[in-house]
Formats: sequence, C-alpha cells, structure tokens
Amino acid sequence: MGERPASPARFLKPHYIAAALIPVIIVLLSVTGFVWAHKGITLVVDGDSRYIKTQAEDVAGLLDEADVVIGEGDVVTPAGDASLQDGMSVVVCHAVPVTLSLSGDRIRLYVVGQTVADALVAAGVDAGTGTVADPPLETPLTPNMLITVNDVFLRVVQEEVEIPFETVTERDASQPQGAREVITQGVPGRMLRIYRVVVTDGVEGARTLTAERVLIKPVDEVVAVGIKRSSGRLTISRGKSRPPSSGEKISVVSTAYAPGVDGVDWRTATGARAGYGVIAVDPSVIPLGTHVYVSGYGYAVAADTGGSIRGNRIDVCFDTRAEAIAWGRRTVTVTILP
Repeated sequence: MGERPASPARFLKPHYIAAALIPVIIVLLSVTGFVWAHKGITLVVDGDSRYIKTQAEDVAGLLDEADVVIGEGDVVTPAGDASLQDGMSVVVCHAVPVTLSLSGDRIRLYVVGQTVADALVAAGVDAGTGTVADPPLETPLTPNMLITVNDVFLRVVQEEVEIPFETVTERDASQPQGAREVITQGVPGRMLRIYRVVVTDGVEGARTLTAERVLIKPVDEVVAVGIKRSSGRLTISRGKSRPPSSGEKISVVSTAYAPGVDGVDWRTATGARAGYGVIAVDPSVIPLGTHVYVSGYGYAVAADTGGSIRGNRIDVCFDTRAEAIAWGRRTVTVTILP
C-alpha cells in the first residue's frame, strides 16, 4: 500500500496564471496589430501593375519600400506626401530623357511618353503637320536618344501686355456708410513677355514663355468707403411733390415693404432707421447714399439692400403695412438726382 502525500495537491494561484498568460497575449497583440496595420495598395509603374501589402504611411514611403526611384520629370499620382489608404492605387510614370535637335538648336527634354511623336508634342512641335523626324515618329523612346527634326526652327517673340491695377479700399469714418470716393486713380502697368515659338513648315506652333519683365509697375486704385452710421431716421417729406427737372432716368420694377410696423427699431444696411423715404436697391445699379425721385412715391434715399433686390429693381419703404400692400408691384421711373 502506497504512502499518502505529505500534503494535499494545490491548484496554481491566479497571479501565477496571469503571469504565464501575459507573454502569450503580447505576442498575439503584436501579430494581429502587424496584420491590421498593413494596407493593400495597387502600384502601377510604367503600365506594370502589382499588389503590395505595406505599413508605409505615405506614397513616398511606399515607393521607397518598393525600390521605385523617382527622378526629374517623373509623374507620381497621388503626390509623394499623400497618405496611404487601404485599397488605393498609386501610379508612377517615368520620364525618358532625350535630346531634340531643331535646326541646330538642341533642347533637353524629360518626356512622359512612349514614342518620338510624344517627344515632339512635349517640345511644342505639331507632329501631325507632315513633320519629318530622325528616327521616325513611331520609334519607341530610349534614354538619352537624339531626335532630329527637319524644316523646323525656333522663333523668339516679344510681347508687351497690360498689368491690371489692384483696388484697395480704406474705411472712412467721416463719410456715411456705403459712400465711395476714389482717392487715388488706378493706373495699369506694362510687362514684357518673351516666348519661344516652334515654327513648322512656316506655321507657328505653341508658345512657351521663357522670360517676363515688368516695364511699368501698376498704381493701385485707392477707394475710401464710408462707414459712418446715421443715428437718426431719414426724413423725407411725404405727399405730392414736383418731379425734378434733370437727372438720369431708369425704369425699374418696384415692390414695397413696411419693416417697422411691429414696433421694431428696424435698421437699414446703412445703419439708418427704415421708414418712408428709404428705398432698397442693388448697389451695383444705384449706389447706396444716392438721392432719387421715384414716380408715384416721391423723393427718397437709397439706404437699404435686400436679398431679392437684384438689377433694375427697388423696394420702397412705407410706415404701414396697408400702404405697402396698396403699392403692390409696379414699374416706375427712378430719377437719379445730380
């Protein structure tokens, strides 16, 4: 008969179990995290496509990882600093360095293309006008090849162009809001541009800008814009009044509004209180602050704007809703007072 153990068998304590499981958990997390971090990218290089699983953060990192070298003239889409997303495609087109001889003038080009014709197009030569090239137009491009084009020469063209002036606005607290006054008249400048033009069989092709120089600097136009707000209500005499004897006349469609009928202190776009004698206008047609005469209404001031007031249209202001409704919608003549 065997001997009994000196003490009963004991299970491992919980903290020993936890200590044993921690390394396993770390390994699992590292493996699964590695898999999760991978992104599936389709890389197309010069027409050859391959699928890559990568942990790179951006396009440049992917190209470095795939040993794809980018040189001068090469095109990468999207750009190298673009972030990689799972499932995206990256396209690389390597440029082929060639030398183009045009009537003795040699041009170094980096061509993203496949044939001699593509190189001519990159140089601005129309390959469809019977141009004769050596080697022929359909010849595949090879690095550092020499392409000679006959009956083609370069022409240098100089051209003077106008430089538009900028308009600078300055706030003027001494003038009513919306008023504009030109302080300094703008003057356009002049610029000389030099182009290289490829002439094939006597026909000018595309122009390539090679240099430009400012001959006369433009003078900015300085405009003072009034910002002074009116503290009181614009007052225009009501009732029948004699129309002015002079002034520019324009025909507009007129509607009416009564903004202050509910006891609200309604302010116009110029800061004045709305009331009879105020009209809302399109400032590009009638500048704010302009005094006018409206047929059937009387003398008024263009002191407000509105979202629906565009072009030859105005809104005349009344003190009561009944007057506004009675006015309705009508075509009127507006006389711009001198």
